[in-house]
Parts: sequence; structure tokens; C-alpha cells
Amino acid sequence: MKHGTAISDEVRAQSLAGIDRAFFWIAGLIVLVGIVIWLGRRVISASAPAPSDETARRGILATFRDATSSPWALFGGLAIFLYVGAEVAIGTQMAFFLNSDRVWGIPLESAAKFVSLYWGGAMVGRLVGSALLTRVAAPKLLAAFTGIACLMCLYVFAVGGVNAGYVALSIGLFNSIMFPVIFTITLERSTASEEATSGFLCFSIIGGAAIPPLVGLVSQNSDYVTALIVPAICYAILCFFAISAGRARIAHPTGVEQPVSAV
Repeated sequence: MKHGTAISDEVRAQSLAGIDRAFFWIAGLIVLVGIVIWLGRRVISASAPAPSDETARRGILATFRDATSSPWALFGGLAIFLYVGAEVAIGTQMAFFLNSDRVWGIPLESAAKFVSLYWGGAMVGRLVGSALLTRVAAPKLLAAFTGIACLMCLYVFAVGGVNAGYVALSIGLFNSIMFPVIFTITLERSTASEEATSGFLCFSIIGGAAIPPLVGLVSQNSDYVTALIVPAICYAILCFFAISAGRARIAHPTGVEQPVSAV
């Protein structure tokens, strides 16, 4: 049996210790953010727009009905759902994927160290993507990034091998701009109120809890390489969302989407 495949008591203890440390740092960051918000509460309150009387009178159900009355709010919610689900699913399966004999075949302990490259790529891609958004319209850039991510997943699914490991790790680069661009595109095209639309989009991040179990189910019944077909389908739908957005009427222009120069 390949080293790293069987989960010994030592490996389990190391993994649990790593999880404990991760949650410790997450808790610390949350506390730090809370302190910063508390210290700056006066500035935040002064700069925040006053809520409209209509928004103040609304309840959760009324706001939800408002959001779901707009086809573009629903479409955007689906896009956020699929994006978060695909990104989290790939990240959570990456160590097992690299451990697979069809890819690198390295021990799980070593494979886990490479997962940070996937998440780090999202940070690097965000910087590059932000620069590109000043020159390329948001729907076009989103279509390009989602299309490339879909093709990368299909390459991994169809080819496998050592190169597939590098391709899979690089998908994080193209996840980078998806969330903010999908959010903005949906707000601009939704006929529901901005409050209802944004709330519905935030709710849609539950895709991060729904898609990974589906990918895990596919991997259990086939292998970790084959399981990337699920994110590929997600990215294909996201590409269709971006193409549709480029042809749709803008209901709430923000001025963010227009490129500085034609590309």
C-alpha cells in the first residue's frame, strides 16, 4: 500500500493538530476584525448610507421574495453557489488528488503542503485580475477565466498524469476574480432591490457546503481525477452566466464594468 494512503493514528493526530491550529488562527483573525470594527464603529456609522423606510419595514421573507422575483438575482445566486462550491471542492480534494497514482502519487503529508499553492494562486490572480478589469469588461474577463478553469478541469479529467497536478493547482489563479465580478454583474442586472439581491447572493455561498460532498461521492465511486468533472460542469455554467451577462440589459449601472480601452 502506498505510503500516505492508510490513515494511521500518527497521521490522524497530525491532521487534527493542523485543523486545531487552523481554527485557532481563524478565531484570532475574527477577533482582530471584530476589534477593528468596534474601534472604527463611529467612522463606519457616519459613512454608511441611511436605510430607506421601505428597507426598514421589510422582513426576511419579504426581502427573500423580492430577490427571487428577479431572474438575474436567481441566476447570480446560482453562479455564486456553483463558484464557491467548485472552489472549495477542489481545495478540499487537492491533497487526495495529488496522492492519487494517476497524478503525482506522493504521500498525503507531502501532498497537503502543496494545497497552499492552490489558495495562494487565488490571491495572486486577484491582483492580476484587478488590473485586467481596468481594461477588459467584467463579463468578458469572467467568461475567459471560467472558460479556462473549465478547460483545466477537463484536461485533468481526460489526461491525468504529472502535468495534471500542476494544472489543478493553477485553477486557483482563475478562481480569483469570480466572486466580486459575479456579485457586481448580478447587482447591475437584477431588477430586485440591491439590499435583497446582495443578501440573496451572500446566502448562496452555501454552495461551499453542498458541492464538495457531491465531488466526494463521485471520487468514492470512481477516483479523485474523475471527480473533477463536477467542478468542470460548474465552471461551464459560470461561463454561460458570464456570456449571458454580456448580452443582458443593465438595470443598475455602477460604472465599474466599462473598460478603459477596448481589448
